[in-house]
Amino acid sequence: MPQPQMLPPEIARHSISHREIVLPLNAAIAAIDWFAINQIHLLGWEGWIQSADGRVGHGNAPQGTTSLEGLSIPDAADFCRRTIRAAALEWSKTYPETTDRLHFCITVDATGVTTKL
Repeated sequence: MPQPQMLPPEIARHSISHREIVLPLNAAIAAIDWFAINQIHLLGWEGWIQSADGRVGHGNAPQGTTSLEGLSIPDAADFCRRTIRAAALEWSKTYPETTDRLHFCITVDATGVTTKL
């Protein structure tokens, strides 16, 4: 199953990828909250950039995390919330004039998840 389909439609519709969960800041935080509430383990995130012409890539996006599989579900969610917010703030300060839009690719452990909860 493509990972965006794991999310409620109101969050999933913000993903700029049909295969991966790639969301702008507020939708990324909403997705993290939803995964934590539904006991789905977050494994990490990485930054993606969408240019004004629609191209998507890593460009000058924040690196993200290493695997969080060793953390509990609540701790991984908290870590992702904090580091995504901090990375978004730093990125906006570093690139104040950009027309690019920062997104966050969120990876979860989808083992055993077959439908939307």
